[in-house]
Amino acid sequence: MSSPESPQPKSPVRRALAERAVTTGPWITFADPHAMEGLARLDLDYLVIDCQHGSADLGALLPMLRAAALHDKPVLVRVPANEPWQIMRVLDLGAAGVIVPMVNTAAEAAIAASAMLYPPHGERSYGPVRPSPGAGFTSGDGPLLLVMIETARGLAEVDAIAATPGIDGLFVGPIDLALGIGAVPDGNVLKGIGASETLAAVDTIADAARTHDKVLAGAVFTPDHARAMTRAGVRLQVYGSDGQWLTAGAKAARKLTDELTAEVDS
Repeated sequence: MSSPESPQPKSPVRRALAERAVTTGPWITFADPHAMEGLARLDLDYLVIDCQHGSADLGALLPMLRAAALHDKPVLVRVPANEPWQIMRVLDLGAAGVIVPMVNTAAEAAIAASAMLYPPHGERSYGPVRPSPGAGFTSGDGPLLLVMIETARGLAEVDAIAATPGIDGLFVGPIDLALGIGAVPDGNVLKGIGASETLAAVDTIADAARTHDKVLAGAVFTPDHARAMTRAGVRLQVYGSDGQWLTAGAKAARKLTDELTAEVDS
């Protein structure tokens, strides 16, 4: 965390990380600007649009990012793949950061980093539709770049990946990581993310992040899992999804209705 004398980062996500020990926001899987606007009103540090597994494709991003901007809510975008044009596209549309899945080597990390900055520091093509928070010409206060460590190969190469210039942080993908290292033999992924092998792998990723002064980020799935990831040093946490939050609210409403019905009938 920054000292009171430290200059405040221009990027709102970087500012939140400087001010808070743990930050949070949900995966956005609905390609719906109205839902996006509703979530942007909440006291969250950021929203994370999932273009890898969610229903939103890159063509749906512009109205969703505009909806979040109505409430000054920064948005990170997980791109479908480590393709420079995809990274450049989401930055042009105004994303506060990019999450790149399935990064396995330092060379792959360097490809992602190069797409984040304009020359001479990178190879990003100039043509923004909307401004991205922070600067795009120098690293350190522009949009955040998080590369996902979620395979056995990525885990083996994590120190070299973390040392790659232009990488702001490592993002733990715990389910794919557990699957990749063989910690889900029975298909129970929630059991797998809490397995000792998976937690040891997270510690290895955390060590690389600390060694190279990178942000440690990750997806969390339950309160206990969030606590375990916090103990490991995960400060940027993506907790649940819009769909899961909607389901939880509906279950709570149903439970209340059943309780009220029982009271009336008694």
